[in-house]
Amino acid sequence: MNVRLFLQRLPWVGRGLLLVGLLLVIVVVYARFDSQRGFSTPQATLCAEHPEANTLVVVIHGYKGTRTRMESVLRAIKESQPHADVLCIEFASSTFSNQNPFALAENIQEVIQQRYRLKHYEHIDLVGHSIGALLARKAYVYGAGSIEDAPYVNGMLVGSRPPKEWVRHVDRIVLLAGMNRGWTREAGSSRMGIGTSVLYTVGLAIGKLSNTGQLIRQFERGEPFVSNLRLQWLDVAAKAKRGENGLRPPTVIQLLGDRDDLVSAEDSRDVAVSKDFIWVNVNNTGHASILDLDDPASGAERRQKFQMALGSPDDLKELVLSNVQLPSNVDTAVTTVVVVLHGIRDMGEWTSAFDIPLQEAFAHVRKDSTEKLYVAPAGYGYFPMGAFLLFADRQKNVRWFMDEVTEIKARFPKLQHLHFIGHSNGTYVLASALAKYRTLKVERIVFAGSVIRRDYPWAGLVGRYQKVRNYVGSDDWVVALFPHLFELPGFSLFNPDLGGAGFNGFEDSDVKLSETQFVKGGHSGALAPANVASIVDFIINGKKTEPPASIHVKAHPGWLAMLSNMCWLVWLALLLLLSYVFWKAPTWTEALLRRYRQAPAQHPKAITWLSRMGYVCLLWLLLNTI
Repeated sequence: MNVRLFLQRLPWVGRGLLLVGLLLVIVVVYARFDSQRGFSTPQATLCAEHPEANTLVVVIHGYKGTRTRMESVLRAIKESQPHADVLCIEFASSTFSNQNPFALAENIQEVIQQRYRLKHYEHIDLVGHSIGALLARKAYVYGAGSIEDAPYVNGMLVGSRPPKEWVRHVDRIVLLAGMNRGWTREAGSSRMGIGTSVLYTVGLAIGKLSNTGQLIRQFERGEPFVSNLRLQWLDVAAKAKRGENGLRPPTVIQLLGDRDDLVSAEDSRDVAVSKDFIWVNVNNTGHASILDLDDPASGAERRQKFQMALGSPDDLKELVLSNVQLPSNVDTAVTTVVVVLHGIRDMGEWTSAFDIPLQEAFAHVRKDSTEKLYVAPAGYGYFPMGAFLLFADRQKNVRWFMDEVTEIKARFPKLQHLHFIGHSNGTYVLASALAKYRTLKVERIVFAGSVIRRDYPWAGLVGRYQKVRNYVGSDDWVVALFPHLFELPGFSLFNPDLGGAGFNGFEDSDVKLSETQFVKGGHSGALAPANVASIVDFIINGKKTEPPASIHVKAHPGWLAMLSNMCWLVWLALLLLLSYVFWKAPTWTEALLRRYRQAPAQHPKAITWLSRMGYVCLLWLLLNTI
């Protein structure tokens, strides 16, 4: 058929869909091409060299950056430190770059180590812009031996190694608009304008569709690269303060423009982690323009503050005088924290019931100690059923949780024991975080109404947790009929990380040793007041104390066990019912119009589509409300 004739016969709606589809294909093809552009590994170039240099300055550009975009910064370094060697690091950072930032950081630290072997510098300074600031810090913690999330070493996954020699000589780390807590599109969290926010949203959607943009996506707030780095930084900083392995804490100076449209002051400073940073405000400066040290209007101030950051101790003292001191709520007496996390359709009011029993049990065990326990009743707000069914929405809570853990570790620097009590979606949050973030370690874990898979790979997390106490509900029809579906063959494609461990228990033999089958009651049965003592005894003493006989039963009700095995029929019945209402919506709408208007409908097609669209919107609203 003639293409022109085909297009002429095609309705305007069809033409529009065809055009959108064509544009989508073009964008995806471009994204795939763009993701492979640039260097496969970081390129290190000596931008300045002095035969007698005893100082090395390493410069790392930011997202969509190049060495050329850092020229103004490089000139300022050469002016202030003419006898230093300057090592420029370049990497593939195009819009949809698929560079692995973990591998980048490991490669950068190895490049610095190789350069150190040649000259044995007395002083090493790291300078990074935007995501380059995080790469500089990640290279530092990898060099210091904290490699929980580093690429496999000699084919093996290890958590630590001896520090590299170059790390012991790092004096300064200068962050230019560093995304210390990652970037975010959340309203009120940055000065990102509507246009920029739309671009980032569209770019992320294209990246996910085409499996590209892995580089910038790892720098979003709460992603493993950022969250792991925050925890690693706290650990390495504590070791450096104690002088372990010859480490010494470097001076970190953060320069942030007052008009930065990507990183807010709070996120850039990262209040929890960066208490010891020197924070320097730069006037009339945005996220990109902070690199323009030759700007006629504000370049002089930028240049002066940047050179002072790399300058003498007196220069640092002057910067410290202008540094805004961050509020501190540090408590060095707290050595044990118990996080209590609620589930879906729940604001977590019940979590307060554990505070006093945990405190009393802790005080009884440590009656002669000054150590303290803190119960963290964490809450991510009301989480409806509709959001729970979507992987992306569930992961938002996982990222939030990792932020909370970092805040806890920063607030309690003497923390030794982190325990967890979770219900429903709270169990998913911890399980997903353990699987995704290799820096997370939890000792004793209590699950109630768990919605994760029975075959969750606990064996692969050895060393990251101590014990798990799973309470299986006898009448938990919520887990039996809904999350359990995704463990059945074929259905796991839709939600591979949901399952029925809260109804049928875990398969792992070690975890089953501390499991209770069954607690009488529904989805929240294990949270009954009568079972609080059992949970507290496990968290504080590590003991498996069975619930009282009044709520401890031996089996599921027969009818629920049978219905659980055929839970797909329940889902099918619900889908048929919803489909029937969708199909009949126009008929019912037209009947209502005839009754109240006393006249036939004038536009039956419009009524058909509007009624069905209205029904879908109403259904989605209900799912995101209940």
